[in-house]
Amino acid sequence: MVNQAPTLVPLALAGGQGKTTVALMTGRILASYGIPVLFVDADPQASLTAFLGVDPEDRPTLLEVLTRSPDKLPLFKAIHAVPESENIFLIPSTDELENANHSLAASPSSINVLRNRIQQVGEQVKKEEKITSNFGIIIIDPPPERSHLALTSLGSGDCWVICAEANIKGVQSLKRTRGLIETCQSMVPSGELIGTIPFRAKWTGLNPTKVTRTNIEVMEVLVGKELMLPHVLESDIYKRAIDEQTLPGILGHEDLEFPLRSLIERMRTSLGKYAKSIPVMNMEEI
Repeated sequence: MVNQAPTLVPLALAGGQGKTTVALMTGRILASYGIPVLFVDADPQASLTAFLGVDPEDRPTLLEVLTRSPDKLPLFKAIHAVPESENIFLIPSTDELENANHSLAASPSSINVLRNRIQQVGEQVKKEEKITSNFGIIIIDPPPERSHLALTSLGSGDCWVICAEANIKGVQSLKRTRGLIETCQSMVPSGELIGTIPFRAKWTGLNPTKVTRTNIEVMEVLVGKELMLPHVLESDIYKRAIDEQTLPGILGHEDLEFPLRSLIERMRTSLGKYAKSIPVMNMEEI
């Protein structure tokens, strides 16, 4: 049976927009609910691979997945169980993934290459390595640039979320990212933009700074109020949670997870049988 798990793709066409943080923390929250999560690191910087503590060693990575045929490389061989993390799995990346851009450029339908490959995740299972075929969600972390890797990541998405810093750079990245989605939408009819998350929002006391407030207001005009998600506060707690391979809530800061839980709430209907595992949020707070 072909895997039917929804695919979430955080997008940003500039570095430092919170894309990997949103991907990682959202996946960890879902895994804490008992939902099997498959991460796909599609960024040659391989930050997600490093954050999850996976060393690909001599095993296949996403490069091989994208450049070898399914009969030569069954997808499960590239899926790594994440150490000391229940329900979390990863198709890792290394800096050599950059070479996949050349292979994808030669494909007449490169935007669909990754989608076609990850749809095979449920076709084969290697139980002795504790790899499941029954993932509840697939989360792909693409590179923060216009490239064939970014396009094939976008093309694999059922749900897109744009991550953008609450500053001028973030607004410009949001404009470019929204434009890319609009350009590609007809080629990915199943994909849907479900939200925008302002990142590194700065507050002074009980109020956002003028820069943060102004740029979030601009973002709201660009994408519409209905697509705005709660902002992610600037906080070293996220860095600590990444370093300790945990969640802000475990560190005593559950409030910092609110934007990510709001994103998950928007995906509830896509998660099928796993939706009942997710605590219901108070919709008035979202």
